[in-house]
Amino acid sequence: MRAPAEPSGADQRRLERWDRGRWILAVSAGEGVGFAIATTVAVLTIVGGIVGPGQLALVIVGGAFEGAALALGQYLGMREGRPVAWRWIAATALAAAIAWALGMLPSTVGLDLGSPVALIMTGVGGIALLASIPVAQWLVLARPRTFRWVPVNAGAWAVSILWTFAPSPFIDERSPIPLVAALYVVAGILMAVTFASLTAGVARTMFFPRRDGPGQPSGARGSTARP
Repeated sequence: MRAPAEPSGADQRRLERWDRGRWILAVSAGEGVGFAIATTVAVLTIVGGIVGPGQLALVIVGGAFEGAALALGQYLGMREGRPVAWRWIAATALAAAIAWALGMLPSTVGLDLGSPVALIMTGVGGIALLASIPVAQWLVLARPRTFRWVPVNAGAWAVSILWTFAPSPFIDERSPIPLVAALYVVAGILMAVTFASLTAGVARTMFFPRRDGPGQPSGARGSTARP
């Protein structure tokens, strides 16, 4: 029996592009939908005149939904080496809720950003915000040689989250609520696509079959999900 032909270099590149495309599409959809949910909740608190701890609590809940949607998108984008689904989704939802709490805390408590102590606290909180989801997900992965997931994802969040500042020059307190919501939804979509694109490389090395060159054996990236 003739052995199956090994994929050519062009075939390998096409398969790699397919892997990246699968990840980017799934993660962009998950994060885009999740951020839209979180934004809607935040806007509803403004429309309803909810402020203080009540607003913070509702926004945290919206953030948890965003984290769950992101995690589901990531899970669907993976092909192998998947973590346990419910642990991945639950950990990401919890971490996203914490990230939203950290992001809302300065305005909720009326933190004076002119104070050096407040600036230090804000900087530490910002680092914790960026690292919260990657660290939580890394703990769920619980296998060797996966810590690279943390710095790559934290860096991707640091770049992607800049899109959420983009609507600010175009809106003020007199702007119609539908316009504000629409601009932030668009910013969320751009953030989602940016994040998915920046993490596609590390995801391909961890959650997709190894694409070796012609004449080299292929291998798995890691263990499959545990019960």
